[in-house]
Amino acid sequence: MAHHTVTTSRLLPLVFSLVLAGCAELVPELAGPPQTRTFEHDRHPTGHFRIRTEMHPDHLGWTLAIEQATAVTTAIQKETPQQYRRYAFSPLSIVPGLFQCPYGLIKYALTLGYASDEPMHYGCRRLFMREPLDGFISLPTNVRRTVELTERWEPVKGGVVEVTWEGQAGLLASYPISGRATVLRLAHLVRRNQRQAESERVQAGKLDVTYRQGRHTATTMIDVSPEQLTKAYQSVIHSIPAQRWPDPVVVQVGTLQGFPPVLEEVTKAALASHFLQAQICFVADDPIKARIAEEQQFQLSGRVHDGQQIALGRWIPATVLITGHLETTQTAPELILQVSSIPSGEVLGTIRLPVTPTTVFTMSSILSEDLRLLTAKARKTSCRH
Repeated sequence: MAHHTVTTSRLLPLVFSLVLAGCAELVPELAGPPQTRTFEHDRHPTGHFRIRTEMHPDHLGWTLAIEQATAVTTAIQKETPQQYRRYAFSPLSIVPGLFQCPYGLIKYALTLGYASDEPMHYGCRRLFMREPLDGFISLPTNVRRTVELTERWEPVKGGVVEVTWEGQAGLLASYPISGRATVLRLAHLVRRNQRQAESERVQAGKLDVTYRQGRHTATTMIDVSPEQLTKAYQSVIHSIPAQRWPDPVVVQVGTLQGFPPVLEEVTKAALASHFLQAQICFVADDPIKARIAEEQQFQLSGRVHDGQQIALGRWIPATVLITGHLETTQTAPELILQVSSIPSGEVLGTIRLPVTPTTVFTMSSILSEDLRLLTAKARKTSCRH
């Protein structure tokens, strides 16, 4: 009788397993990797402005960045696809599960989660006697959205920057603000304040830099030392006297040694723009010549219409040559341009400007100011024979 009881107790789990074998259940699981989308929901300016300054390597200038605080509302949406997977109860699944579950766990750990988790996922379920079946039932995607509010500083277009000495009413300079940074050169500022400099009323102090746009203002102070002022006075560019210019004045650009392509293009474009606007004959190379013709639409007297079929080599011979090179012996590269008279070989003037990543694209305005001072007394010359 006892032997019969033991046999029955052993058969009960087997009978129970046979009864449950084939019973299926639906288990929710991921249908794929979650997708995260970020999109801007709203943005509006807060009305706060600031002025960031970056000193040039020669300590004789600053790059100004005018920025406005903008409140940005960003929505982050995480979409998780889901589905029902069917599993059937199967006691025999424990056998492959003993191998697949540890293998899947080790592989997933060694690949730091980059490998597929299916061997681990299904192997461990088989270890619990659940056999996955083919087919699934799609579920609605689970969507979670969060909203973040951040403040960003963005460049400003429009308005003006006014520069004065602290405590003095005289305006040293006023610059309109474009999409790019504004550059202050101390030599430009002290030249406009030359009388006060000579009378020694301004030896050192602070520059009051104020940005204005409508009723909004922002101010920053820039310290200027006596050493900086001394160097600035020495580097002030003065107009070349009219008698030193050759007659006629016909300008041509020579070799710009060591200039990176971007800097060379910016420099040549600034030179061409200045001399054409100053109505001084400028002999440009073919690419610049074509671009100038297109942009200026042949409306400046310093330009000969292509319809006249005047080849580049048959324009009035150049009498002024502008050459340049990039000097890298200083702490930062320095652009050096020399303006020379071809008939006499005399160097009429020199322009030195620091080159930094923040001044390459603003080089045009700095160079135009120096050229304007240098050529203020040059005679206007037409390129026509």
